[in-house]
Amino acid sequence: MKSFYLYGSEDVRPINLEVPEPSPGEMIVSSGFTGICGSDIHYFKSGYCGRFVPNRPFALGHECSGIVRAIGAGVTGFSVGDPVAIDPSMPCGHCRYCREGRYNLCANMRYLGSASCDPHIDGSLAGKIRIPASNCYHLPDGISLSQAALLEPLSVALHAVRQAGQIPGRSVLITGGGPIGQLILRVVKAFAATRIVLSDVSSYARAFAVSSGADLSVDPLDNHAWTDVVPFDIVIEASGSPTALSDAIKMTRPGGTLVLVGTLPEEVKLPANLIMNRELTLKGSFRFAHVFEEAMNLVARGIISLDGIVTQTFHFEDTPQALQLAMGRSNVMKILIEHPSS
Repeated sequence: MKSFYLYGSEDVRPINLEVPEPSPGEMIVSSGFTGICGSDIHYFKSGYCGRFVPNRPFALGHECSGIVRAIGAGVTGFSVGDPVAIDPSMPCGHCRYCREGRYNLCANMRYLGSASCDPHIDGSLAGKIRIPASNCYHLPDGISLSQAALLEPLSVALHAVRQAGQIPGRSVLITGGGPIGQLILRVVKAFAATRIVLSDVSSYARAFAVSSGADLSVDPLDNHAWTDVVPFDIVIEASGSPTALSDAIKMTRPGGTLVLVGTLPEEVKLPANLIMNRELTLKGSFRFAHVFEEAMNLVARGIISLDGIVTQTFHFEDTPQALQLAMGRSNVMKILIEHPSS
């Protein structure tokens, strides 16, 4: 099967791999659509993502959907040819965090298309993936194969919003208008936030947010951006920018909650006294837990719309060009790669 492997910074090459065989409890799924995530862009741009440094070439791609092609022993409820959504997280189920129900923090997590585990597990840019059947979901009516590839980032957004606590009647600021920030916007709007503002340096992202239902969008580089803006009950930092994090702390009202979901540098300078004297609640949000099926059902029931999030779709053969465009971030929201089997 034709695959694309990451060899280093801006170095993605086509290679041929053997089609895997399913072990008991597993299935082989041919990739249908792959979404390019911010972490994929980090890997492509730098050759690594935060503290996750590859020690061998591997295939990116964890936002994915596909078609069942082979079924291992003991798997029931699926047939060859079934379209499926794929949860890319494979926790061990035995460590302290799994036992506590926080399996997204699993000490032994295996994750599609990530160097966070060793050996790395090829993601959907491998063309066909071997995946536990328990990670696959039948698509309900109303969700296409392309939309199913957006359920992973929607789950990230939904988990971040759950970390923030109660949303109805609350004012919400989202710093960062990339795909995760835009999906967070749609989640908090669906959950009845009363006032939603999104900040981003990109005029494209700001306009996109307003078209998606934000009450206001703000350019944080404008010296007067926050002059007449009242601090927020909840702020969700989705940009990964230290400056945006500083703004986020300043714009959280006393007693409010700040959630960090963007990937930040390891060391940042903060107005830390504001956290203390405003008694802010500061939470992290990493990947997701217990929300993938909920995210799928919210879309299927029409409560959350994914319309317009995908702005470009590339053929699988053009994967390097898709990654280059995604890295540039100019007039781009979510890029999908369409595989031949879809």
